[in-house]
Amino acid sequence: MRAMPLTKEEIFELSAEERLHLIETLWDSLSPAEVPLPAWHKELIDERLDEHRRNPADTISWEEFRDELFPKR
Repeated sequence: MRAMPLTKEEIFELSAEERLHLIETLWDSLSPAEVPLPAWHKELIDERLDEHRRNPADTISWEEFRDELFPKR
């Protein structure tokens, strides 16, 4: 037997933790093909790939970036 869907009012009565769990469950239920890619995202990705192809030496590794972002104390 399927549970009755929550109403908008019932969703807003959930705790923040419960709402976040609901969001996560919904997000995880989507396949990548179902998530639309806005045109501006694709344009930005293409621009950055083009820039990388023009200047591949202007990059740093994930480890270097991580260490800059989270310096060891």
